Amino acid sequence: MHDAYEPVPILEKLPLQIDCLAAWEDWLLVGTKPGHLLLYRIKKDAGTNRFEVTLEKSNKNFSKKIQQLYVVSQYKILVSLLENNIHVHDLLTFQQITVVSKAKGATLFACDLQQTSSGEERLRMCVAVKKKLQLYYWKDREFHELQGDFGAPDIPKSMAWCENSICVGFKRDYYLIRVSIPKNTTICLKF
Repeated sequence: MHDAYEPVPILEKLPLQIDCLAAWEDWLLVGTKPGHLLLYRIKKDAGTNRFEVTLEKSNKNFSKKIQQLYVVSQYKILVSLLENNIHVHDLLTFQQITVVSKAKGATLFACDLQQTSSGEERLRMCVAVKKKLQLYYWKDREFHELQGDFGAPDIPKSMAWCENSICVGFKRDYYLIRVSIPKNTTICLKF
């Protein structure tokens, strides 16, 4: 049997409980239970299966509760679910850029960075708030609503974008929700 991955410990005996992770290039962001945000640089030693891990930045007062992290390196932003709301921070300084106030009570989100046929990049986000899904797009350093809330049959437990669809996992079912964006940027949802 072929193993696609070989697990290699890179960070052991961290004195804090890890709640969420985000990785890009040679960087690892760690959100901890007490609300600390840690930024590590990971370098692989040539010819070995060992890694050099360096703590580059630490923010001990990032939030009371870090639930989810997502890095959009192209925009140099960090999208995060903090204390049941969506926040956007500058990736380099961790300074807050904006908060999605309508997403208060959020339990989950999924982001998608697409490249349009004209070569421009578009960041979309789906947020779960109780039994509702909210769709947003990123423009002028903030998220804007694509349309009103969309009712879901249950509280989403997991979500992932797949091209122009969102796969939403519930307690007992999975739904594939097709998102079509006409030129006037309104969104239609179809099961």
